[in-house]
Parts: sequence; C-alpha cells; structure tokens
Amino acid sequence: MTAVGTYRVHTLCVGELYLPHDGAIMRDPVHCWLVEDGTHRVLVDSGMPDIAEVRRTLKVGGTGGGHASLVTALAELDLKPSDIQYVVPTHLHFDHGSNLDLFPDACVVLQRDEILHAIDSVPTQRIYYPRSIIIELLQRKRGTGLRLLDGDHLLLPGIQLLKLPAHTPGMHVPVITTTRGKVALVSDLGDHYRYWFPADRRATDHPKRFLADTFLASNIRSSGELEFIAAMKRVLEHADIVVPAHDFRIPKRMPEEWFAIPDSTAGDLAHVPPPTAGTTPTR
Repeated sequence: MTAVGTYRVHTLCVGELYLPHDGAIMRDPVHCWLVEDGTHRVLVDSGMPDIAEVRRTLKVGGTGGGHASLVTALAELDLKPSDIQYVVPTHLHFDHGSNLDLFPDACVVLQRDEILHAIDSVPTQRIYYPRSIIIELLQRKRGTGLRLLDGDHLLLPGIQLLKLPAHTPGMHVPVITTTRGKVALVSDLGDHYRYWFPADRRATDHPKRFLADTFLASNIRSSGELEFIAAMKRVLEHADIVVPAHDFRIPKRMPEEWFAIPDSTAGDLAHVPPPTAGTTPTR
C-alpha cells in the first residue's frame, strides 16, 4: 500500500477510433486512467461507446469501446466497476464520458459549465455530445452520485483538478501527485505530444521550428488560439509531465514510467494503416 496522497496512475487503453484525416485514416487510441493510492480509486475519463454504436452515430470505424472493454481493462488490475469511488470525466465528449452507467455507486465529478455545454454546445461540437450521457447524468443523485464544480478543486489530497476552458468550456485536468512528481492527465488539451512539443523531432515527424517557444493549439476548441495556449502553459505551471489522451506513446504506469516526451516518433501509430478485419493491431 502506498502513502495516501501519493498515487500510482495506470493507463487503460479501451479502444481505437479510425478517423478521416487529410485524405487518409488516422488512428486514435482511446484511453482512461485508474488513479489509486491503496485507499482511493479514481477513474479519469470513462471511454467511448461500443464501436458498433460509434459507427452507427458518427460513421467512423475503430475497435473496442463500451462496457466490455472498460470492464476488461479494470479486471487486468484486479478491479471491478464497483471498486471505483470517483469518476472524473475531463469533459463529456463521447470518447471521454461514456459508460458512466457502469458506476452507479461512484461519484461523478464535473464542472457545471461542462454539463451546460453538453446541452448547448458550440455548433462544431454538437456531434461529440451524445444525449445518452446527458440523460445518465440527470438521473444521478446530486452530492453522492454527481458533484458539480465551479472552478479549480482539490478532489483528494494529491489530486488537484484545474478548470481549463479551452477544448470545451467546462474541461478540467487532473494533476496527480506521485513519488516522482506531478503528472497532468491533459486529455484533449493537446491530445498528442506534437501539440505540446511542436518543434521537437521526438514528438512529431513534421517539426515546426517557429513554434519552439510555444504550443500548438488544437483545431477542436471552444476558445481562441491564445486562450488555448494559455491553458496549456498553466498546466505546466502545476505539473512536471503531461499525458495526452490520444497518443500511442504515453506512459502506461506512473511513476514507474516517467518522461516528459517520448524518445522518438517510433511507436506512434497514428498514421499507420488500421489493421484489416481479423488481425490484431501492432502496438
């Protein structure tokens, strides 16, 4: 058992999305994180629907998702959904806030602005907010089953939530204290290392030297470019490393694995063609 307030973070890969991008297909892994200290068990993000549902609603392919993938990932850590005490979606897009019904006894922790945005989002994000997520939240009991926040919040000793309205108006980023430092689970606030290190050849095969002193804002955002970059900067004022949601190269166990940036672009499968039916993706 580790000391309370000093956590371990386990990366759970619960599926992939195959997204049209620049005339080709981009592979996006979908991750959640189990944060535990021997006493507390917190799930950060809760994954995407079953890929059959994603195909039906969004017309994109992929693998995994749904209850089965999340239950299997937790079982690999000898945990069941009923063992989770808190679920902290960083935001409520379909690939981060689905499957909440697996955790009826846990407390879901959200920014109030995120629920409002899920109901009345900026037009370009409407497709990312399924009604099923909103309905599930409305059915939860306030206080014990749903906690709404209005800004930064100390969830538990060693788990700070930073409200960072950039990707969505109600996004928050957990900053987790470990024995090697603080890790920010930045989710889609720069969802690949190339956004955090746009001039570094270890992060991207197409480095942009003119961005060596700054960050690259995501195209999917509810704020302006400068606000997005300011939010990224604020994360690094509170954390030692960042873990982007959709990069294949993120550490799988922290603090055992610990790095600010991968050694190289090797292992980044984003633009590797998806496996054909009946084969297993290369990792």
